[in-house]
Amino acid sequence: MTKMIPPAARWRIAISKTNTAAILAPILCSYGFAYGLRNPPGFAWDPKNGRIFLTDIGQNTIEELDTLSADANLGWKTWEGSFRFVDRAVSLDQQRSDPRVTYPKYAQADSLLQPQSAASGLYVYRGSAIRQLANLVLWCDLPSGEMFYVSAERLPSGGQDTIRRILFNDGGTASTLLQIVRDKNVAQGKNPASRVDLRLESGAGGQLFLLNKATASSEG
Repeated sequence: MTKMIPPAARWRIAISKTNTAAILAPILCSYGFAYGLRNPPGFAWDPKNGRIFLTDIGQNTIEELDTLSADANLGWKTWEGSFRFVDRAVSLDQQRSDPRVTYPKYAQADSLLQPQSAASGLYVYRGSAIRQLANLVLWCDLPSGEMFYVSAERLPSGGQDTIRRILFNDGGTASTLLQIVRDKNVAQGKNPASRVDLRLESGAGGQLFLLNKATASSEG
């Protein structure tokens, strides 16, 4: 789907006539859909218009929500989000100043989310089963269990536009997924988790599932 450093490496499986073991041999090819990505764990397609979204985890500072198009250059590692990447940090000078780069729809500094953040879990909800989520782009902060959204109909213009949180009703208390997991840990006599490994997946009937790999639990 994407390439980080062209040309992309692909693999061919060769079977030796004298040795039944498979031999993996790299094949170099020059094709890639887009480039300039660092660590994009989440991809989602908008079923209404086919637009591709992705989340991209920054090196040290910036988390991104991007839209992706053919031959797009998302800037890494000259750019991190809207900012030039210099000496493992970002510069506030001349933000979003290269017209060749496709800058993120949303780019947030880690410190404004929590000290260590990782944009993950991504889904464009066009269903009706959960009416509160209709026509929203949903994504997560992987360690903290926070969920965020923007309107799929009115995307941010870029930079650090407003995003909103999604909290869960846990017995009448508005909570993040991490808070719910920690409460369950305490009830089970375990040490409270320090993080969750939050993922989003869809299911039958327009349901949306939150998956937590760290504790092998899920919340529907």
